[in-house]
Amino acid sequence: MIVSVRDPNILSNLDPQQLKSYLVARGWRQESQVDNKDSVWILTINPDLEFDINLQPNPKTRSFALRMAEILETLEKAEGRSQLDILTDLVTSIPGR
Repeated sequence: MIVSVRDPNILSNLDPQQLKSYLVARGWRQESQVDNKDSVWILTINPDLEFDINLQPNPKTRSFALRMAEILETLEKAEGRSQLDILTDLVTSIPGR
């Protein structure tokens, strides 16, 4: 059974810095950043398969929860793991883990 995390309260409370650490630990690379705004992260599985994430640094933006939901969907596809497992890692991970 596939479960999608959609609770805006949970999604709005995810920490962008924690997510950056998570991405780096799993081989994602930051491709670009616009000022102190969105950053684009890329994971290349092979030359024919690449995933990208658009990370907003400010949880106060109106679309933050929606963007976090999209990121969880992308991570689910890229990692072949459930969104709940990924979410658990995001909220319990320790930097450098």
